[in-house]
Amino acid sequence: MTVEISAERSVAVPCLVDTGALRTRLPGWVAVNLDIELDPKLGEHVGLGSGVVLSCPAPVVLKSAAGTIITTVWFCPGWNSPFGLLGQEGFLDQYRFTLDVAEGWFALESAA
Repeated sequence: MTVEISAERSVAVPCLVDTGALRTRLPGWVAVNLDIELDPKLGEHVGLGSGVVLSCPAPVVLKSAAGTIITTVWFCPGWNSPFGLLGQEGFLDQYRFTLDVAEGWFALESAA
């Protein structure tokens, strides 16, 4: 699914909904395009793709077909993927997630 990430600016980012990912992680180019200054002191090193990268938190507005939320996502400057990962913290924790593997669909509803 494509989400719109906003801070001072906005950028559309294709993302995978990743129920196995603890945090929502976005590639470094998204932070650059949004002029978000990342603080490495707040970061953590994580295994992502074929290596270990620094991942730093920042608050954003995230807009998807399911709604608009203000949340914290983790930007990964060393990960230049064309897509992001919508994980449990920062995305899925804001919604009720329903998956129907047999029929091949999923749905997101407001958890409120």
